[in-house]
Amino acid sequence: MKLTTCVFAVTIGLTGCSSTTLPYKPVSQPSGVLLSADYVLLADRLRVDVDTYGYRLEDAQIVRPDNAVVRPQTIEQPPAAYSSGSSVGFGFGGGSWSGGRGGGTAVGTGVGVNIPIGGDTRVAGYTVLYFALDLIGPPPWRLNIKVAETSPAEIVLPPR
Repeated sequence: MKLTTCVFAVTIGLTGCSSTTLPYKPVSQPSGVLLSADYVLLADRLRVDVDTYGYRLEDAQIVRPDNAVVRPQTIEQPPAAYSSGSSVGFGFGGGSWSGGRGGGTAVGTGVGVNIPIGGDTRVAGYTVLYFALDLIGPPPWRLNIKVAETSPAEIVLPPR
């Protein structure tokens, strides 16, 4: 098989990976992101995994049929995703002078580290939400989410 054919096949294969990974999608997908969710019923809680397309979750709630809003009991945010924004630098310098009564030399070295803190809206992994079943009622559930740098989205989680 020719190299160009292999590269083309790999490119086509990886294109399929760019879609959302969880089964439930927003009613209307916000521009620039691919959001999705899935859920698991636990004994007394609903666990919802949300693929935020790598953006930090800013808000989440389930809206009941009577329009009452229920916030998650617990939110497990994934760790921040660090990119090439971090850097390490090394320096070395020297100098000399002469004048007046004497002269001298100086040598200096240094190390600098730059790690972005705060303001970073990217995360690595799914965000996990836990809702009390006695507060949200039976499915279907209307999950409203807002991730950084996007408009709000509603994902309907149907009964299974």
